[in-house]
Amino acid sequence: MGFTRVEIKKDNIVHNLEMFRKLASKDRLLMPVVKSNAYGHGIIGIAKIIEETGLADKICTVNSEEALLLRDNNIKSPVFILSYWSEEDAKKLSDSRTEFSIYNIDQAKYLSGLNKNIKVHLKVDTGTSRLGVLASEFINFAKDVAVLPSLEIEGVFTHYANSEEDNAFTREQTKELEDIEGELIKEGIKVNCYHAACSAASMSSPNGYFDGIRLGLSLYGLWPSPFSQAMAEKNYDWLELKPALTWKTKIIQVKVIPKGQFVGYGSTFRAKEPLKMAVLPVGYNEGYDRLLSNKGEVLANGKRCKVLGRVCMNLTMIDVSEVDAKAGDEVILLGNEITAEEFAAWADTINYEVVTRINPLIPRVYI
Repeated sequence: MGFTRVEIKKDNIVHNLEMFRKLASKDRLLMPVVKSNAYGHGIIGIAKIIEETGLADKICTVNSEEALLLRDNNIKSPVFILSYWSEEDAKKLSDSRTEFSIYNIDQAKYLSGLNKNIKVHLKVDTGTSRLGVLASEFINFAKDVAVLPSLEIEGVFTHYANSEEDNAFTREQTKELEDIEGELIKEGIKVNCYHAACSAASMSSPNGYFDGIRLGLSLYGLWPSPFSQAMAEKNYDWLELKPALTWKTKIIQVKVIPKGQFVGYGSTFRAKEPLKMAVLPVGYNEGYDRLLSNKGEVLANGKRCKVLGRVCMNLTMIDVSEVDAKAGDEVILLGNEITAEEFAAWADTINYEVVTRINPLIPRVYI
């Protein structure tokens, strides 16, 4: 094994999946999301864990490249492409159990022209203002798609903009989708499922479930926000999340630097007295954010040690003056008491970004 690795506790992934299977109940679809290298947890490894449990109805990717990656690695579950796909990839995926999001009529016509029985999900923009057909134009769009041959409208879906923070705008978006559902029923357009809820909305907005939950961040044991956690504690006192990821590395050098010596680029740290310093083989290339310079902390032999100076591209220096440390000793960068939320606060970001930005070339080990 190399110097640096990411360990994933399989049991914690399964536990979190079980929590949301219970939350969704047997009546709703559970659609875990493995996009962006499974939020840094390893797309293939996580997809295999999900498939082995049999708890999910389909697995979601962000694009067709990820969908092909799953198929190439023998993932047989239905795969739903949430955002974008190429025509070349769609042709390869059209014979498999792949479902496509569409938000313009040209996409629909292309898939129809493949003369395969293809399931599609029509995306409506109810206020997030990203991908999707504007709500005011959606009914006509759905009518145009409904008459095309070889397509089955598996779903109509939207994405919430603010479910991590409060319920007000989420309720507006929910009402928008409810109105669209009513209109499509009047038009006689058959839709198998409506879905909107992400991890945050599933915990804080039960009326936004519709027919399924797209489980993202919380599959990995992380809370989307303090608001989401508070709402989960209020609505579902049994719901417990278990973080699955621990990011580890090994010390590659230990030395004592004299009083007055600078550490790192820009000379941003100067030793006020002699101190024992360790060098780690990770930096911003590996996903250890440069904003952790002179601010972050790691665990070395169970004790917190501060980052010294600027985080480099591939190296980071830490203060091990109070630790019995030597080259080869293991250091925890993220995990245990170093939470993704604390890490995010140091880097002025969110826990989503912390785990997702861990370099995908670093080995993921499932334990």
